[in-house]
Amino acid sequence: MIQWDYQITLHEIPEPKIEKQSHTIECDQNGQCFVHDALLGGLEWLEDLFREKGRNGWELVQSGYHHRELLCIWKKKKQARTKV
Repeated sequence: MIQWDYQITLHEIPEPKIEKQSHTIECDQNGQCFVHDALLGGLEWLEDLFREKGRNGWELVQSGYHHRELLCIWKKKKQARTKV
């Protein structure tokens, strides 16, 4: 059976590089709407985070956004223990 290690990380989303404040409103098919800051600063920081974690064997399971912070849940296969 495959066993997993898990890691939970919290990342502060960088401030936008553009001074103009922008908001995005998105609505789902049920009519629920969400207002959030547009990522004017780009996504390079997020791509760098994914690359770094991926190089170390971590796979993103889930993420959530709240008040300019991104919570990430990662998993990777546990190293097999050798019997002596």
